[in-house]
Amino acid sequence: MKLQSVQVLRGVAALLVVLYHTRAHETRGIAHNGGGELAWLGGIVTNGFAGVDLFFVISGFIMVAVTYELKPGIQTALNFVFRRLTRVYPVWWLFAGITTVGLLGYFQLGNMVETLQVTSRPEPDWIYIIKSFLLIPQEKEPVLVVGWTLIHEVYFYLAFSLVLLLRRSWWPYALLGWGAAVIAGWMSGLSGPIVTDFLSLFFSPMTMEFLFGAATAMLVASGVAWRGGIVMLVATLWMAASLCLQGPQTDYTLQWGRVMMFGLPSAALIYGLVTLELEDRLAWLVPAGVGALLSIAVFQLYGLGETAPLSVRVNATIVAVLVGGLGTLATFWTGWLAGQTKPRSVRALFPALRKILAAMVRLGDASYSLYLVHTIVIVALRVLFGRLGDIPVLAPVFQLGHPGLLDNVAFALACVTGSIAASLLSYTYFERPVGALFRKSRPTVQNAS
Repeated sequence: MKLQSVQVLRGVAALLVVLYHTRAHETRGIAHNGGGELAWLGGIVTNGFAGVDLFFVISGFIMVAVTYELKPGIQTALNFVFRRLTRVYPVWWLFAGITTVGLLGYFQLGNMVETLQVTSRPEPDWIYIIKSFLLIPQEKEPVLVVGWTLIHEVYFYLAFSLVLLLRRSWWPYALLGWGAAVIAGWMSGLSGPIVTDFLSLFFSPMTMEFLFGAATAMLVASGVAWRGGIVMLVATLWMAASLCLQGPQTDYTLQWGRVMMFGLPSAALIYGLVTLELEDRLAWLVPAGVGALLSIAVFQLYGLGETAPLSVRVNATIVAVLVGGLGTLATFWTGWLAGQTKPRSVRALFPALRKILAAMVRLGDASYSLYLVHTIVIVALRVLFGRLGDIPVLAPVFQLGHPGLLDNVAFALACVTGSIAASLLSYTYFERPVGALFRKSRPTVQNAS
């Protein structure tokens, strides 16, 4: 059964990453044009990379959820690896291939390419490309930079397949041992903020986020359902506070900092939402969404960047979360009062709310394509805006850094809508058909193994 709540969170995670990279390229475009203004997309968007942390926790949850009732053994492990890798690699090869062709066509691959974040490397280009396509750790990011997260994902799949060899009663001990090994490796200095080889991959603290998700799935599968609504609301405000509070990126924030700040509330959020969905109480999404949006909007009004002093960020975060919490309570009270006095009016809202939920689920379905395609779309749009911005009459709209907000808003809207449109096309005409093709071929693999 596909959980709508998990798909909604996938969509939210992908949007956070899209906004984060949109802001990054907006900043570069402003600097390229000699502007000194701050990017319009600020506030929590400066920490939009937290979408990756949410993705990792979701991955851990799903891996346990889809295998919890399966019989342990080699066949189950092989089927799991086949299913997961055939979902990751085809779409990755498509967009990594598009990026490679673009680099070979317009740039020299061995030189600094600031636009796509490709830097010089000690090994030959062909080795770098092969490692990129196979998602093998190396000193530089893959040819499509977001592929660094897929290196972690593939590692999760392969390592978890070993857990599938064990009886289910042993899983908690295996996962605890895995977590202990990560901590021991980190304490021994075997990990770093960036994965550059297999050793730093094995002991990366970000593995803990996968384990958080796995533990959450085991709780849900075991029938533990404690105050799902309250847990979800608290986790929503907790996540909003983390997005507001997180400051400049350091070695710590890129390791345990993000695990604690984003991984833990992500696990709580998933637990609460899934528990509510299993109890058919997803209406709780409405007050949670209102509270989150209010927190984000209030913090955005402060206009703070990631370099703002900690004391200023703390004060702004407290105000934002308090307003979000009050908005959550007000939504509950309004909903209860309207349900008592105007039930027909409340029921009239249901179709619109279902459409919003369906749209977010659809975005979640396409979240993998969105995650991979958005950087290509954003880079293309930045180049397009650069060309059109050189035309004087179009400069107010397309020249990033031009006085006023029109250029900033136009770029942000174009990046988000363009990325979503491209991802839906990719999901509909490539990702889903290819996935169906591999699912049909899976029985052959089963019989042969």
